[in-house]
Amino acid sequence: SVALRPMTLEEAIKEAHFRDRDVFVFRDPKGKLMVLHRTREGKMELIEAP
Repeated sequence: SVALRPMTLEEAIKEAHFRDRDVFVFRDPKGKLMVLHRTREGKMELIEAP
């Protein structure tokens, strides 16, 4: 799933949980591309795109 508007990490985590997504792509408030990935253990992992 991809967010259309910039959001904080906390907002992105809530949105990923709400949408029940294993991968969620968003831009932080500074415009940096970020990816949230749910691990097999169920934890959310943050990946910063270059």
